[in-house]
Amino acid sequence: MPSQRTSSDDHRSPSSASDTRTDTVATEHSDGTPQTILVPIDGSDVASAALDLALSLADGTDAIVHVLAVVDVTADPMRFDAALVSDLERAKERLVDEVVATAADHDADVTGAVRRGRPARTIVDYADERDIELIVLGRSGRSGISAPLLGSTADRVVRTASTPVLIVPEATADAKA
Repeated sequence: MPSQRTSSDDHRSPSSASDTRTDTVATEHSDGTPQTILVPIDGSDVASAALDLALSLADGTDAIVHVLAVVDVTADPMRFDAALVSDLERAKERLVDEVVATAADHDADVTGAVRRGRPARTIVDYADERDIELIVLGRSGRSGISAPLLGSTADRVVRTASTPVLIVPEATADAKA
């Protein structure tokens, strides 16, 4: 199913009838595959590998893949003026648009969103709001900061999410390159 961008917060495939937010009711397919999958993206290779894996899981099913980009302005609020935040949001919107357009080659319904907030908390909140059944997340992303085993965002998501989390290792991204 092809994909397209809609509103500044949510980006949906053309199969969506309107640009308004709708809640997704979570139900697994009879074979146990998740019907709603969330992939947080930041433009890194490992996030791209996570998206590829999520799209592979969704191909040939009625699953919806949610792509989420988070604008993190919480680390040092003093250094983010309104113009910079606006620029960051536009950059994330372009990233989501590109990802949703690229995903059109897959047989999956893809929707995208850009949110402000702390990355891990925003990912978990989005998953809860949308009844996401699986989060597919890269081990570490663009921050360049990583905990001993997981990136800091991945670690926080794994520890706080009520949704199952599938971690995609950096080696997967390296093999893809």
